[in-house]
Amino acid sequence: MKLIAIYRSIGRSAALALCLWASSYSALALQGTQADLAWEQIRPGLLYSRQDIPMGGSDTVHRLHWLRLSLTQPDLHLALTPPACAGLRMTALDREPIVASLNASFFTTEFFTLGHTVSNGTLWTGNYRTLESPLVACTANRQCAVVHQAPERVAPEWSHAAAGVHSLVQSGVPRTAADDAQCGKFCTTPHPRSAIGLDASRQTMVWVAAEGRQQSVTGMPLAELALQMALQGVADAVNFDGGGSTALHVDAQARTRRPDNEPQARPVANAWVVSTRPDIDWAALCQPQQEPGGNY
Repeated sequence: MKLIAIYRSIGRSAALALCLWASSYSALALQGTQADLAWEQIRPGLLYSRQDIPMGGSDTVHRLHWLRLSLTQPDLHLALTPPACAGLRMTALDREPIVASLNASFFTTEFFTLGHTVSNGTLWTGNYRTLESPLVACTANRQCAVVHQAPERVAPEWSHAAAGVHSLVQSGVPRTAADDAQCGKFCTTPHPRSAIGLDASRQTMVWVAAEGRQQSVTGMPLAELALQMALQGVADAVNFDGGGSTALHVDAQARTRRPDNEPQARPVANAWVVSTRPDIDWAALCQPQQEPGGNY
């Protein structure tokens, strides 16, 4: 019995060492392998790029749309659209002073949002599944954080915050296919996806939207999207609403193409926006459209 116990102890130690080695190896493997993209400057401190990743043995590609925002750029401002705009279509945001927008929260047909949701310092009511929902939160002076384990209550200093489902990258380590297998088809199926992350300095925010459900463009499992974000230097990231809600707009133009079965833009609960002014007249910018929404 003692010999068996010794062998079991050795086995556990070896397994632990292997896991630690694998994590360290993954982190080291990402260093120096950042994918080079062709970036278009939208504004000083705001860059856009489209990336097509060929899939071996077919004409199908993964198509990713990237946006990099410098949080230190003084004339660019980050915000989450308010509850009064719940039910908007993303095209409503294609006007000044907004220069970029990305769909955000998961939501119900009544546009109740997933997890903690804060716009301009005001907490949304009617949200659901609060505690287990990782989130991105920013203060009024653009100090942003990815909170992988959401607190019971919102922090008083949060000016804008939105929650997603599943962390993609934590401390530079992307989730894996084994992680995806534990959460089923939601994670393993190649869906269109939307995600937001921060680099290690917390001075650069990265948005990414993966197209999908098209004849020649497939979506991505969560682990594949997480890896691509890590390759772009993202240290921490959260998966936001995707599927038919996925939409990235830049300079009054939808950069993402719709799924083949959904030619019209879908109403969403809210969106992250980059604006050239800190004060936005939301009442003039968007009107609620009380149409049923959908998560996927």
